[in-house]
Amino acid sequence: MQKKPIKLGDCPRCGEPVVERQGFYGCEGWREGCDFTVSVQALASIGHPVISARQMRKLLKGPTRMSFRMANGVEKLFMVELREIDGRWRPWIDFEAGSELEVLGACPLCGADVVESPLSYGCSRWEEGCEFAIFKNSIKRFGGKMLSKQKAKELLEKGVTVVTIRGFDGSQRQVPLRLDREFGCKIDFDEGEE
Repeated sequence: MQKKPIKLGDCPRCGEPVVERQGFYGCEGWREGCDFTVSVQALASIGHPVISARQMRKLLKGPTRMSFRMANGVEKLFMVELREIDGRWRPWIDFEAGSELEVLGACPLCGADVVESPLSYGCSRWEEGCEFAIFKNSIKRFGGKMLSKQKAKELLEKGVTVVTIRGFDGSQRQVPLRLDREFGCKIDFDEGEE
């Protein structure tokens, strides 16, 4: 016999119960046309691996504090709430609470401000659907360091900066890191110094 799903709260769209399903939280009113769903991994790309059932219960009541792991490994708390953006409900994080965010440059996709978040330097219009981001760990797999705020600024301003990477033999070399509209940035191996 299948276990009846446990109600976590009321759907913000239609008021029916929200329950946990395989990999997401969804409204029980889906048969009547309600499409409210939130993936358990909705915040994974910005440093919060899984939204637990306990956290979802709190989010359905209103804004709640959640922990995010920053690129340097430090955990930080931010206020998160459910918001309807472009017809879809999703968790919205208030990165600006308590601090003034520094603008690093203009987004090459939409022209909005690029600001720092826990894992990246990304477009401030991310909640509206702009996906541009320069991830801080972009060159780690090539033996490079985490990208600094200064390097991100140079990329956005000049379209290129120089970074140090490490070869399989342990040798280091300087290579250009270029701004890329699709991936945020790309190493230009052809022009690197030996």
